[in-house]
Amino acid sequence: MPLSNFPNGFSNGVAIRNMPVLNTYGGNVFWVDSGGGSNGNNGTFGQPFGTIDYAVGRCTANNGDVIMVKPGHAEVVSAAGGLDVDVAGVTIVGLGDGAATPTVTLDTAITADVDIDAANVTIENIHFVSGFADITACIDVNAQNCTIRGCRFTESADNENFLICVLGGTTTVSSGLTVEGCYALQDDASNTHFINVPGTPKGDIYRNNLLHGDWGTMAIGGAGIATFLTIADNVIYNAASTSDGCINVAATATGAIVRNICGGAAVQANGVASGDCIAAENYYGVSTEDLSAILDPIAT
Repeated sequence: MPLSNFPNGFSNGVAIRNMPVLNTYGGNVFWVDSGGGSNGNNGTFGQPFGTIDYAVGRCTANNGDVIMVKPGHAEVVSAAGGLDVDVAGVTIVGLGDGAATPTVTLDTAITADVDIDAANVTIENIHFVSGFADITACIDVNAQNCTIRGCRFTESADNENFLICVLGGTTTVSSGLTVEGCYALQDDASNTHFINVPGTPKGDIYRNNLLHGDWGTMAIGGAGIATFLTIADNVIYNAASTSDGCINVAATATGAIVRNICGGAAVQANGVASGDCIAAENYYGVSTEDLSAILDPIAT
């Protein structure tokens, strides 16, 4: 039976071979493509919407709705909340690799950002590009159980950067945040964090990320007292010589910080400050020294 016979191009939700969708979804499936789509369309494979933001508004909360973003899609966010994921339970999946990965470029103002304002949201395989100097935060997470998976964060030019790539919420508003399998190349010297934890989240997970940048405060961490936190299997290079290193959590934060490979310009044994979390098999090396990385924190 031809695909056109099905409302969204596929029968019984989405179970597509060779696409990064791990489940079959029973909800609506909407398609987005800036190249051939329009927000006046019906959001099917053959008549996609033009923007992710418009597609979010067509979703139903906690219905298992999925937004499929076609390869080559390009979207621009020029204001605070210019892309606002404010419908609970929505999954946004970008298709394509390399230059064909869907891009969301933030520009025009330091306040331009992507807001997560509803719970249980997942974003996969989207390339976020900073197109303006010192953008305060790329993704502002204001709801619980958000997952950011397999996304990229890069700068479009010198002095066009995200001070923070992923900003957690105050108090417990963003508890359950998972950031996994992401890549960052953010080398502007004004940057402060890849992930900033200002609140008191419970059960956050940051794992398997590959991070290269110049984060003058720390790559992952913050002043907030996180509990039941997991930071595992990340590779982090921080070029900031005066930073607190790669991972730095509050003194009374709890959880597990394990198997992270860290390094950069700061002095050796300055990569991981684990608070009251258990720390195991974390290493830190200095970029200017021809020495193997050492355990950090140092066993005493």
